[in-house]
Amino acid sequence: MYAPGTVARITRRRVLESLGSVLPAIFACPLVYGQEESGFPDGYDAVQAAPNSHKVIFENALVRVFEVTVPPLGTTIPMHHHRWPSFFLSWDRGGKTPHVRYLRPDGGVRDLPSVAEPVHPGRWSVEWMKPEPMHSIQVVDRPESAPNEPTDLRIEIKCRA
Repeated sequence: MYAPGTVARITRRRVLESLGSVLPAIFACPLVYGQEESGFPDGYDAVQAAPNSHKVIFENALVRVFEVTVPPLGTTIPMHHHRWPSFFLSWDRGGKTPHVRYLRPDGGVRDLPSVAEPVHPGRWSVEWMKPEPMHSIQVVDRPESAPNEPTDLRIEIKCRA
């Protein structure tokens, strides 16, 4: 058992430690991720251009959090971009992954075939994502989701140039 007030001090300390590691990243963001504006044209932000698969659930001056869903088989997510670096969180249960193709405006294609992985009870998978210039995503194959499976989340760190 903790002494009275100990849990609050631990919580505050952890919050301060977390801020200590996140704030430098936010302030360094414009230096590390200086962007050529042509890859991020107005009107093509993911939430604006592809609202059926990108839904904002929280936003403030520092971050934007949105749900990302894989649409039905045969669907192509409209051309869009992600201006800011982000964390991408997925609920990973193993099994078959979606087969998708990333389509670039210049006609380039990056094919990501489905992969079968061992099934397990589930855990969060976290991936760091650099800003992504214009792209579209074609859903070639999509396994069925488990009932009540969490939605993927993208947490963008808003960089100010």
